Amino acid sequence: MIKTLFKKDALAGLIEAVRKDGGEFVAPTLVARQASYKAVTDAAAIETDYIVPQNSFKEVLFPQSEAIATFKEAGTNMAGVEVNAKDTVVFGSRPCDAASVASLRSVFTWDFVDEFYTTREDKAVVISIACTKGDSSCFCTSVGLAPDATEGSDVLLRETEDGDFSAEAVTDKGKTFVKKHKDVFTTCKAAKEIAIFEPVKLDKVDLDKVGESLADTTHYDNDKMWGDIARKCIGCGACTYSCPTCHCFDIVDEGSFFEGERRKNWDACQFDFFTLHASGHNPRDTQYKRWRNRFMCKFKIYPGKFKTKGCVGCGRCVRVCPVRLDITEVMEELS
Repeated sequence: MIKTLFKKDALAGLIEAVRKDGGEFVAPTLVARQASYKAVTDAAAIETDYIVPQNSFKEVLFPQSEAIATFKEAGTNMAGVEVNAKDTVVFGSRPCDAASVASLRSVFTWDFVDEFYTTREDKAVVISIACTKGDSSCFCTSVGLAPDATEGSDVLLRETEDGDFSAEAVTDKGKTFVKKHKDVFTTCKAAKEIAIFEPVKLDKVDLDKVGESLADTTHYDNDKMWGDIARKCIGCGACTYSCPTCHCFDIVDEGSFFEGERRKNWDACQFDFFTLHASGHNPRDTQYKRWRNRFMCKFKIYPGKFKTKGCVGCGRCVRVCPVRLDITEVMEELS
């Protein structure tokens, strides 16, 4: 494995080179005192003191709202919308966020290839930074990842004691990027890397046992655990919107009889009208059923359909929940 050196003071030159080619550079910046992924034009705007940004960078590949068609005269005259995707560099991603890319691609290429997603991902280079710190909400090691995992990263950086990074090109896309910017990624000298943060391993969690428990559908309505756990859930959807692997969306026509757009908008399984039928029947008519469904999706439905992960252990859902529902407590309970 050949590593190169990426100096922090070369970041400005990298941003300039990417933008000069018409690309976009996305990195954590400080918004309302919290790190958040945003497009940047200046290296000084990049925040370096964070565990994970408050949002995931999935919105770069899968925007919260986008037009997929236009229409006139009540839909009798429709036209498709071309995907407007720039070459994009996502810098400063954590390995848990990077791992979500494979998860999203599994969904968006499952029974239909969503070119709005795949075109953006194909044109994106993900440069991750291994974690040297974390908090009690981090649980990547409990879902089979690690603070320096390479899954989903095109280039993985590890901080060195002198303030720079050792760089490992993981994918062919990453190798091409490093080669293209060889003036920034230089030959690696002997630099000592900072120790990687190790989250507390949840010893009580056994994902195989979780899957076995969820496979028994008698627990749906007979197990009072779901009602007890989700009793305080208010259905705000914060967990789903902040989650890097949640991917539900709705398609709606917006505009007037004369003209408008068909748009793809983020949706959330925690909303009470998410499964509402046109007949008025709702198979998930209470909040505990909706919360149970989200857990089922992460640890039973998703791994049953795909080889990628439904949960990457980033801990955002734990941090943002206004009533402190903790997904790891349910993982332990079902184990």
